[in-house]
Amino acid sequence: MSNPPSSPLLLQLFRLQEAERLQVGHALHNQVGQALSAIKMGVHLVQSEDDPAQQQEDLQDIIRTCDETVAILRDLHATLHPPQLEAIGLEAALRAEHERVFPGATVALDPLPCMPATDTVLVAFRIAQVAMRAVAGAGGTLALGLSGDAEADGGFAVTVDADVEVPSAELPLLQALAATLGGSLESSGGEHGSRWQLRLPYAPAPVTPTDAA
Repeated sequence: MSNPPSSPLLLQLFRLQEAERLQVGHALHNQVGQALSAIKMGVHLVQSEDDPAQQQEDLQDIIRTCDETVAILRDLHATLHPPQLEAIGLEAALRAEHERVFPGATVALDPLPCMPATDTVLVAFRIAQVAMRAVAGAGGTLALGLSGDAEADGGFAVTVDADVEVPSAELPLLQALAATLGGSLESSGGEHGSRWQLRLPYAPAPVTPTDAA
């Protein structure tokens, strides 16, 4: 018989979801809203500007603000749902997120020999995303790894080796999430950094009537 998540973990999940909604709400209001207001104001200035040179300068400012707003919206979309995760695969999604969180840095990841189940891919991405953003927030850098056995029973692993401690109050929740899929998330730290190692099967074990009872 499978055990339901404990009340503290459910409360932590609720708080995490609310924190993400608050983050998105603030970004939409404070960043996107202000950017759209600036674009509108810039358009009015261009309409009333008689100097062609000044008009071009104002238009360039509008274009720059539009580009910045698109970048904000892309980041919000990646926070809410990984872009085309099911289509591009886990390794491509992890590379894109790494480049987004650590601009200018690149990472080489080999494709997995087997395609994980959709839920499994999403869980793996989310856990790695939390780790990457936590490292970036702490001012550190990391090495990202992805490996898997050719046999589905062997599963696959995602590793995050950081040069700083990975601060995350969400770790117990993420460990419970990995466990629900038959996997594990191990965290270890030391004097010179920390490591998260996530191991997951390619697909969760099928639920039997006894498990679901």
